[in-house]
This record gives sequence, C-alpha cells and structure tokens, in this order.
Amino acid sequence: MRFLTKSVIAAMLGAIAACATPAPDYQTISIPYDPYDFDPADLQAEADAHCNAYGLHAVYEDETVDPESVRWRYRHYRCI
Repeated sequence: MRFLTKSVIAAMLGAIAACATPAPDYQTISIPYDPYDFDPADLQAEADAHCNAYGLHAVYEDETVDPESVRWRYRHYRCI
C-alpha cells in the first residue's frame, strides 16, 4: 500500500511539472520591420516559413513599437 501511495504522488508531481512547463518558443514569432518600407505579404511569408518548419501555419496577432527606436516595429504571429 505504501508503494502505491508513493507512485501516485510521483505521478501527480509529474503531471503538475508538465503543466508548469512553458510553451515552446516556436509557437510565436516576432518580426522586426520598418513601417515606412515593408510588404505585409513578405512578413507573412517569413512567419509562415518559420511555422511551417513545425507543421503549423502563421496567423497575424498584433504589432508593437520598439521602445528603443523611433522607427522600428514588430509584427507578432502565432503558429497554429
């Protein structure tokens, strides 16, 4: 009985550790671009190439401004 209890606890701890593991980095990609000189199709193709390597497709999420630069922005894509 004591062995069963330890194995159940070990299984529960393993399940908890699996839940706490962060998602792999390949699920998202951020691509820097110049907002005055860019083609959205090129950025989508670059994100698709990244996600296709994992058998996924890139979907545009949003974009952010680089706080260190006046000019550069980032487009964020999620691999699904």
